[in-house]
Amino acid sequence: MLFLAAGIIAYILSPLAGLLQKKTHMRRGLAVFIVLFFFVVLIVGIVSLSLPRAIVQISGLVSEIQSYASDFDSLLDSGVHYLTELGLPEPVIDTLIGLLAESDGYISSFLTGILTAIVNFSLRLFDGVVIVILVVYFMLDGQRLLHAFLSTLPESLRERAHSVVRRADRVTWTYIKTRVLISAGMAVCTYFGLRIIGLDYALLFAFLSFVLDFVPYFGSILAGVLEAFFALITLGLGPAIAVGVFVLVVQQIEGNVVIPKIQGDQAGIHPITVMFAILASSELWGPAGMLIAVPIAAILKIVVTEVYYYIVTPDDWDPRQMTLEEGAAKEE
Repeated sequence: MLFLAAGIIAYILSPLAGLLQKKTHMRRGLAVFIVLFFFVVLIVGIVSLSLPRAIVQISGLVSEIQSYASDFDSLLDSGVHYLTELGLPEPVIDTLIGLLAESDGYISSFLTGILTAIVNFSLRLFDGVVIVILVVYFMLDGQRLLHAFLSTLPESLRERAHSVVRRADRVTWTYIKTRVLISAGMAVCTYFGLRIIGLDYALLFAFLSFVLDFVPYFGSILAGVLEAFFALITLGLGPAIAVGVFVLVVQQIEGNVVIPKIQGDQAGIHPITVMFAILASSELWGPAGMLIAVPIAAILKIVVTEVYYYIVTPDDWDPRQMTLEEGAAKEE
């Protein structure tokens, strides 16, 4: 996980160091130091300003959910009565009520897990030092190591490998930029919508929406369930329905209007593949893996496709697939 985190940070910061190096003609090491210094200062500042407030907000949210336990029980009784009047079979009613009865525990555990992760993250100073050291090496020697690896490949594979690296880089950067833009817009809409409805902790829910929105399909649904559930136990059925409708409308606009316009199908992978990638990444790297599942799946698709065509048609390589050097020269 340390190498993965350092690799991601170095990948994001390297273009800034390259731009600074190009504009000022300074040495690569000095450019890396300046970019990394300001990055560390920025992260420390954000954590120092937001971490105490986040801990207080999440702790207050968990306590408030637990304090509404008695109200939630009466709400469950009303739900049992309503489901019975609908004429649903008793086993179905028992199953639904069982899920609802345990939902507050699930949500409290989820929020407590986030709180624990935040506290543990802030206390793992040694891991932070290791990550900074790894980032320095990756930013200084990452391109050199990549080219050294590619140069060891047979000449028949080298051009294909350069093409794969270039396409993977393009897909990854496009996904990162568009996903941050879309998720930030989702968070802003969530904040103002929840504030208008009158739900407490709107800023915290907006932040959760921003982070979870990076997980396709599952993330936005989970954020909506959390918001609607909290509205149900604190404000009642009417506001909960309003929150649910608001979240559903925003998600539909995001999925059917914003994403096709801004992001489109740039990752080029099927929804079933996306779901498999999310579950597999979660199994391998935990919740953090779900955030990077889509670009990893897109890169693997590019690699597997290129390997397949190399095996099936080794002499029929598409000349339109530029090598890394040719593409960079064309852009310049």
